[in-house]
Amino acid sequence: MDRWLEDFARTAFRRSSDTAHDLKTPLNVAVLNVELLRMRIAKLAGAAADDEKILAYTRAIETELRRMAQIFDVFFLLSTPPKGEEERAAVDLCAVCAEASASIGIDLELPKTAFSILAHGSRIRQAYELFFEGTTKALKADGLRAAAELVPERFDVTVTGEPAADDFEVTKIFKFYYSDPLGNADLSLAAARLIAETYGGGVTAEQDRDKVVFRLSFPLGER
Repeated sequence: MDRWLEDFARTAFRRSSDTAHDLKTPLNVAVLNVELLRMRIAKLAGAAADDEKILAYTRAIETELRRMAQIFDVFFLLSTPPKGEEERAAVDLCAVCAEASASIGIDLELPKTAFSILAHGSRIRQAYELFFEGTTKALKADGLRAAAELVPERFDVTVTGEPAADDFEVTKIFKFYYSDPLGNADLSLAAARLIAETYGGGVTAEQDRDKVVFRLSFPLGER
């Protein structure tokens, strides 16, 4: 990073939590007022308050406002170091992977040797949990495979399988506005990538015909 950009980064770190709160406050007020508006329409319009279009419009507004609040939470909180006194320490990536994959019910092939990264343990654990959560939603359970391996100066975890949705697009899966195959807002993979990138790693997805390979990577050593 250029020296003159360091002040920008430090300021973003210091102000991220307050900014997230300040952005969510008007969103929460807007959600409340949507509900008050719905009640007012019901009082004034009587039977017309049950109009399907009115109900659909108010539900859509509320849904999008809540989605925006989720995006603010994820971006502003996860793009900066954990709030509090947590110090960086050696994190055993194999152990974290094993714990995170087991919590999702994934059978993960792991190397027998431990590999560590110097980072915030809670964030690395969260990255793996979000990665497994997102990939299991995006891929069919039948035929899904997961593996971990050490490549030169990097520790990779891959999840491979067939897309769960017929209209699956690699270009959309990491967007904060992504919706899962059931139509629900899903920020898991976008959040996992954000955490990985803050520690020098990354999350990618490659599609080859009917197969998709998701990869979460962390560089070994201090980050």
